[in-house]
Amino acid sequence: MIHPAMRAYQNVAGFSLTDRQADATCFRLLIEELETAAASSEPSVRLSALTKNQRLWSMIMKANSLDAGATSYEDREVFVRLASQAQRYGIRAILDTNLSLAPLISIAETVLEGLETSAAHGQDFDADAML
Repeated sequence: MIHPAMRAYQNVAGFSLTDRQADATCFRLLIEELETAAASSEPSVRLSALTKNQRLWSMIMKANSLDAGATSYEDREVFVRLASQAQRYGIRAILDTNLSLAPLISIAETVLEGLETSAAHGQDFDADAML
């Protein structure tokens, strides 16, 4: 007989996302928000999307600034560099409402593609694919 706690864990684990799947979902949602903002003339929609962009990249930068041993130094360095570029451009886009959101969408799509490609092949993230 299986302990009720183990049965509950098995039920949840069967539907849980892996870390890579969760990351990919975050980037899909960000891309959707940025594309909606790019197509909208509403300043609040743009600001909301750019705020989410800044928050996501800030979390990525913070997570990759610390060496937890799970990710190679080279991969962490790439993520910190991408986060820095995305945040700097995001700040410019907040200040200049005429600035295109296409570069932010492109960076997010590139990361998403890397996440999906490596997940499909069961590989770890490859920093060279991002450069």
